[in-house]
Amino acid sequence: MNISSKRIRRIFPDGRFVEKDILVLNEHKLSVRVNGMLFCNLVCTGENLMELVAGHLLSSGLIEKKSEISSIFFCETKNNATVFLSKDFEWNENAKSEESCCPKNEQFLKIENSLPPEKLPPVDYKPEWIFALANAFSSDGVVHKYTSGTHICILARKGKPVFTAEDIGRHTALDKALGYMLLNDIPPCDAMIFTSGRVPVDMVEKVIRARVGILVSKSVPTSDSLSLAKKYGLKLFFRAWPDSYDCG
Repeated sequence: MNISSKRIRRIFPDGRFVEKDILVLNEHKLSVRVNGMLFCNLVCTGENLMELVAGHLLSSGLIEKKSEISSIFFCETKNNATVFLSKDFEWNENAKSEESCCPKNEQFLKIENSLPPEKLPPVDYKPEWIFALANAFSSDGVVHKYTSGTHICILARKGKPVFTAEDIGRHTALDKALGYMLLNDIPPCDAMIFTSGRVPVDMVEKVIRARVGILVSKSVPTSDSLSLAKKYGLKLFFRAWPDSYDCG
């Protein structure tokens, strides 16, 4: 289960308190081995784990297409995933990185030069697609409505949502959306991503590696993420609300 009930106290300035039951998220821990090597440890929610693993392979630069995945197996508890890819890599085993919003997400193996050398292909968009996603976000997120504890990432085509991922971290929510795109053969050039979270440079890198040309955020980017998006031709929209949005 993704949600548990916990008894808590709510404290007021005058010293009064009330006890009540609230719903909170359960953390799921997942270790991923790729071709026999420990690739990463992730903290996430316990659903859409196949999409999470596939999306993390894509956004980390290990793969570019679904056919490079030979198999993905999960143990009985779903705490361990074993991945076999059809190609080998020169691993940088001394590399260890942590994603900007998820200090317990650790990646132990990296490949060099994982960003593509060329810009993203040009993509067209209509402003109404951005507003449609902002409106979809306001009415989506079942787990968030009960817990206020998830980030939401929406995968869309021409402003129409096709998959919504909720997770503890914005990176794992993004990976789930990208994994759904990969596993369901949705062309990246047709895809749009909406995220509820901030957009630091590592989020932009993930989207560029996945070859998705449009990223929309309810929140804000950093200076570095705006520069990287411009360099690679990623259309980055932010402060996307039902009545307005910004673009770089």
